Amino acid sequence: MPRMAVLDSSTADLRASRLHAVVGESWRLRDQAVAELLSGWDGPIKRTPEPDDMESLILGLDTPSLFEPPALHVVSAGQRYLQRWRDRLQGLVGEPVVAGALVLVVDKLPGNERLARSLSRNNCLHKVSAPRGKAFLPWFVDLLGAWPTPIARPREVAEELVRHRGEDVDGLVAGLELAAAYAGAEPVDARAVAAVVGGEAERPIWEFTDAVLSGRSARAIRLLHAGGGLDPHLALAAVANELRRCLAALETDDDAEAAALAGVRGRPNLYHSRRRARELGRRCCTRVLTGVLQAQRDLRRGGADPVVTMELLVINVQRVIRLVSRP
Repeated sequence: MPRMAVLDSSTADLRASRLHAVVGESWRLRDQAVAELLSGWDGPIKRTPEPDDMESLILGLDTPSLFEPPALHVVSAGQRYLQRWRDRLQGLVGEPVVAGALVLVVDKLPGNERLARSLSRNNCLHKVSAPRGKAFLPWFVDLLGAWPTPIARPREVAEELVRHRGEDVDGLVAGLELAAAYAGAEPVDARAVAAVVGGEAERPIWEFTDAVLSGRSARAIRLLHAGGGLDPHLALAAVANELRRCLAALETDDDAEAAALAGVRGRPNLYHSRRRARELGRRCCTRVLTGVLQAQRDLRRGGADPVVTMELLVINVQRVIRLVSRP
């Protein structure tokens, strides 16, 4: 993927402060900014989203280890978690590294708060963003010009994406990746983008579920955006319910027992679920269900774009089916 990040300060000395923060609305830009910062660290790197033992982690930055060099901890966090620990994190700013350091990765950091002001004064606040307004489209066109996937007429593709997704970098890149999957071996053009993000007439949700679990990502994506668009939470629930029926059907040949195991009331006809279960196999169903449940947790925690989360899941399910399911 071409470099997209625009760091305010890219030459920071990570060892000059125990705490640095990478802040930006786009998780893709944040990831690239973190990679850029980490390139200047020569010790171990540990990544933990919202660690339960944050107090121990902070205290450990005071005590050098006898067995390993100082580690750099990359902690991604939401706003509620940040509010809980902001006072303790404040004490790390500007303190020289003794036994490691911490890079906090968040979508926003209120500029009027003490922690943000302190990070900024110590050159430890790294804001990452894309250009705004009139500068955005030329920046995005240049990005497409360096994209590893062949793109026919990058400006037309950029305009089509921006028309549907605005200046949301994560949504634009996800749309481009989906268009590339839809286009297959052909270069991505504006028509492929329109097919992915424009959708088609509204269809029943069972058609979407069937497309996802059949590994037909292009059709599933079109159905996701069909008409007014499927609600991502409802779509995830539908896929999860079908996978539970599949796994239950593999446990018993009795429909009533299988329905009870799957949490389905009554005595439904599980013919299609049984056939799908045999095609996918237990290992594939379990792995895909794990991914669906993780996506549901991500949406409940907030911070993730629901549509982008659903689109990425559709593509990953196709990969899992191809790699894990029975011949």
